[in-house]
Amino acid sequence: MRFAVTGVGVVSPIGVNEESFFAALESGQSGVTVDEEGVKAGFPLSARIGEFGARQHIAVGQLRRMPRLTQLTVVAAKQALAEAKPPYDSTRTGVVLGTGLGTLDETMSFVSGYVADGPEAASPMTFPVSVMNAAAGQLAVECKLRGVNSTVNHRDHSPLSALAMGCDMLELGRADALLVGGVDELSTPVHHAYLRMGGMSRTAMRPYDLERDGLVAGEAVGLLCLEREEDALKRGAHIRAVITGRGESGDERPRVGWGARDNLAGFAHAGRAVAGAVATRGADRVSYVAGSGNGTNLDDRELAALRDGLGGRLPLTSSILAQTGESFSSGILRVLSAIYALERQAVPGTLGLSRAASPDDTSLVRTWRAASIEAVLVPSFAQGGANLALLFERR
Repeated sequence: MRFAVTGVGVVSPIGVNEESFFAALESGQSGVTVDEEGVKAGFPLSARIGEFGARQHIAVGQLRRMPRLTQLTVVAAKQALAEAKPPYDSTRTGVVLGTGLGTLDETMSFVSGYVADGPEAASPMTFPVSVMNAAAGQLAVECKLRGVNSTVNHRDHSPLSALAMGCDMLELGRADALLVGGVDELSTPVHHAYLRMGGMSRTAMRPYDLERDGLVAGEAVGLLCLEREEDALKRGAHIRAVITGRGESGDERPRVGWGARDNLAGFAHAGRAVAGAVATRGADRVSYVAGSGNGTNLDDRELAALRDGLGGRLPLTSSILAQTGESFSSGILRVLSAIYALERQAVPGTLGLSRAASPDDTSLVRTWRAASIEAVLVPSFAQGGANLALLFERR
């Protein structure tokens, strides 16, 4: 079965709607800025979302009850719904969100009060917004979506896992339309966790580059309205892209980080996820890979997995993460870059890529270029060992 994308919503460090996000991809604009919090720890950069127009989408009374992550999620959801206009019964329209850490600031606030002053001091108003599925639940209430409501927590590829789960829900007939995507914010605890884990760049994220020295932490919210292709065609919906393949596999790898730079162990089965995604349509059909390169040891492993799964061939490949920063939900921004490539027949560049780590990586795209794009592969290789890849095509 094939699944149609009929609406898009995005709130990111390089754009708070589709138009501004796509314009930033074209111009190579970066959302990475000096971060006061990081400066004290010696890592001065981050990619944060600025003003995102919450008051234009959410009533003031509701805003007061919503943590920032839910606000971001609702804004993106209303963008996607406004475009897709799904006509289905509200009980057949639902939500599947992927998140790495949810509203961690709210969780910390609740736990701090509990630990410091005991159960009596824990705010009953904080608890409902501190749980992992708070954004999905509050989104459903705000948008009156009474169907499937699920939250997926799968580390680095939470948003792609949510998309795969959404496809399963539609195929099983449990929904007719779903808002699906990824939501993660760069809160204070998250930023400090990134700093303590190491692997952060002090200068700039340079995916796939010989001189890369780490990632820059970011945040991302993006949602797609997903339907069965046959249903979207029947109602005459504008189809932005179609998911035509997906593949998954597992490996043994570190829970944190990617291991030694010259050791590819832990990625032995990553190519199987890539091969699974293209099994039906064929590896030769892939014109572009919206890569997950983030300036760490992941970069070499990803390229090796792509070649393994695509029969030794590396199509045009780039990573937009030097523009958006890396987060547990940045994969949804790469999905949006795939839709951009299919619609605009152009490939975003890889900011900061000067000299490729491998001399034969001539397929790595450094700056924006026009290209003939038929199908885009979006891979995800999570810390801890989960691999997932989705194939997107033009209708």
